[in-house]
Amino acid sequence: MIGPMKQHRAIHVWIFFGALVGTVAVLGWYTYAQGTRSSAPLVSETPPYETQATTSQENSVPPIPAPPSVCDTQTVLSKDTDQRWCQELPLISRMRLFQIDLTHEKILFFQYGMLQKIFPIAYQAPYGKWFQTPTGFFEAGVKREKFMSSIFPVWMEHAVQLYEDFFIHGIPYHTDGTKVTSQFSGGCIRLEDSVAADFYGVIQKGDPIVSYLSLADARVQDGMSAPIDSKSFWIRQRFNSPLKTDWSWHEDKQYNYIQHTGVDFAPRETAQDLSVHAIASGTVELVVYNGVDDGGLGNTIIISHTIQGKKKYALYGHMASMKPLQKGDGVTAGESIGVVGNTGYGCAYWHVGEDGCNATGDPDIHLHFEIKDKPILASPIPDECVLPSGKKTQCIGYTSHNPIDFGYYDPLPILFSSGVLPTSSTTTTPPLSL
Repeated sequence: MIGPMKQHRAIHVWIFFGALVGTVAVLGWYTYAQGTRSSAPLVSETPPYETQATTSQENSVPPIPAPPSVCDTQTVLSKDTDQRWCQELPLISRMRLFQIDLTHEKILFFQYGMLQKIFPIAYQAPYGKWFQTPTGFFEAGVKREKFMSSIFPVWMEHAVQLYEDFFIHGIPYHTDGTKVTSQFSGGCIRLEDSVAADFYGVIQKGDPIVSYLSLADARVQDGMSAPIDSKSFWIRQRFNSPLKTDWSWHEDKQYNYIQHTGVDFAPRETAQDLSVHAIASGTVELVVYNGVDDGGLGNTIIISHTIQGKKKYALYGHMASMKPLQKGDGVTAGESIGVVGNTGYGCAYWHVGEDGCNATGDPDIHLHFEIKDKPILASPIPDECVLPSGKKTQCIGYTSHNPIDFGYYDPLPILFSSGVLPTSSTTTTPPLSL
């Protein structure tokens, strides 16, 4: 007969070995996925490109096996339907990672590739507002048990800095102690108080964070074609996402930020089809090669498309390689025109973390996609932007205020009929802005 102490130790030994086996399985999957991913034609500035029009089906390879579950007996889900995330690998490989899924309003915490816990989001800023929750790669900043908002005189408890003026926190309350009843949020993410306290206790300063919109449930609008394989991509940066470039004091904080003019589609680590597709039939208006006055957009094609009787221009940027197209060439809906990459400024410029031709971080592979009123790289209505360095320059990829005011259109409600925009938010633009 085993004594109580020995039995207790035996149980812990089995738990330890079970967790070890699960971790090894997931790390093995990562190694396989990364090896498969690294074989894609993205590391070369000018990888070979098939000159004939091809479809994603023709370019595709047999799918790799389904990933092992990233959940175990220790995983804490907020509800039974959260089981869906047990079959999805984290978007990037990190020892600790927090994913903010703004579409499904969840915060997912991964450790060593295993899903540890899901925190439900109580409220986020309405979709389409200029000061909405930023998307992209971040690190957890300062943590405060009690913090005064920089926008309105309200207290936020268990506040964790997401990015600059944006925080994740509990339900705010006024200085007299009464809870805020309005659902206004200046781009911050609200959690119910008990969830906020739990989240505050788990997250550590410096933890990697990915804030994004999901394409897992995306449905393409009738008559349109997605520019990428939506089932294998996610939205790394959305239209109108804010980027802080001015640290001086402004009563209207909008003047501290510039706004993203398009949508950045990033592939999952298991993505097999990295082709870029024309969203509709059209005519090539401009072809720009990496390093030749590319404005940081690298290999770029602009195509005119007629949608609902109106001509607009779609920009496909940062491609690793392009089909050899010229101005005046016709393309058909869904036709492959290039391969997703991270080109810009004459090299593979865009990286996770610090950018630059000599940057050593993970390549920030994504398609920068815009819909605008003119076939040019810059803003259709001339605009001057302040870069993070403080330099003023012609706006490319960003505008000083809402991009809609400068001749841009939000691509998401144009491309997708459902499954992408946050379920609790309402868009300020009609389903088709063209």
